Amino acid sequence: MRKALAIAGVQLKLILRSRSSFIWLLLVPIIFTSIVGLVFGSAGYSAPADIPVALTDLDRGTMGMAAVHALEQEPGFQILEVSEQEGAQRLREGTVAALVVIPPGFTAALREGRPAEVHLTRSADASSGILAEQVVKEAMARAAGVVRAAALTADQLARWRPLAPEAREEVWNDAVRRAQEQMSTTPGVEAQVTILAKQQPDEQLPDTRTQTSSGFGAMFVMAGVLGAATALVSERLRGTRSRILATPTSIPSLLAGHLMAMMALGIVQFAIFVVWGQLVLHVDWGSNPPAVTALTVAYVFGATGIGILVGSVCTTLAQASAIATFVSYTTSMIAGCWWPVEIMPQFLQVAARAFPQYWAVKGFNTVIVRGLGFQDILPSLLALTATGAASLALGCAVYARRSRA
Repeated sequence: MRKALAIAGVQLKLILRSRSSFIWLLLVPIIFTSIVGLVFGSAGYSAPADIPVALTDLDRGTMGMAAVHALEQEPGFQILEVSEQEGAQRLREGTVAALVVIPPGFTAALREGRPAEVHLTRSADASSGILAEQVVKEAMARAAGVVRAAALTADQLARWRPLAPEAREEVWNDAVRRAQEQMSTTPGVEAQVTILAKQQPDEQLPDTRTQTSSGFGAMFVMAGVLGAATALVSERLRGTRSRILATPTSIPSLLAGHLMAMMALGIVQFAIFVVWGQLVLHVDWGSNPPAVTALTVAYVFGATGIGILVGSVCTTLAQASAIATFVSYTTSMIAGCWWPVEIMPQFLQVAARAFPQYWAVKGFNTVIVRGLGFQDILPSLLALTATGAASLALGCAVYARRSRA
């Protein structure tokens, strides 16, 4: 292990001390990604003056109207009272950020002192959908203050004179109307939230900046790892491999050193892409860090396995460079790095599954766009790990056979 670490350190120094490596591994990819993301993705990030929220009041009671009034008082939001079916349709079309449904019996439950809730379904949008959810919760908290004030008024009045059920209901309704002007912030009415993205099909498309950040990140990391893999060919042509193996260094140690160097390079490179995408392109990479980390490691492992295979099979640097370029860029177009794979013809969508970039981008979009977690990215993790393991095993076998020849 110590020899493998030493070899990895040497390989990383050779890569990082070159100015051209910095340009082609980081500078050019970041500039290219930023230009495409900012130019073609700017339209999707201009926030409207008012965030539209669809609202359906199925209760039509005093507290239902009070809840509607509380939401209408929120600045920066446009409340659209529509039917539940129309609200769901608008949410699917993306013309509203959330759908709020006040169910039947809402007022009766609160008047009788029973728990009540409103139902909120929001889009997966990282800004307006989440903001709408928070605002609804705050509005319902203020509505809960109205309920408490009305209940207290009715109870106090009942102490002075008996109230028939009809009279108590009238007093309660009148207290609600009066208390609307003095809403407190006492919490009590909870908003039951459903994330719409979990109900949407796998074909939910990412916006331009998310597609650019995840897709180009996968493409350029593949290019960087395969570029580093050409060191295996260079060692053989220069006789460096023979001299290393003449020392007490085994073939597994030599390959392990190259593997660790390529893995470290790919992980650091992709981490920089993630940070850049979060800060500059405003892609929500931080929604599920463990899932993003697992996908990154699995993808880099898959790319490294392919790199070991390419470096072991190729006999010349020109051959290795040509294959690395083809795998990095041409297959990335088919795999959905440049554009969503869902917009391509059906036969290309099937062909895209043969490439690790497809599984990486699919996994990242599952986390970022659809807001899902480990269970839903498991197919991507398994595909990337299997690709890396199979390529690595085959590459090591070829490398060992040629080294002993």
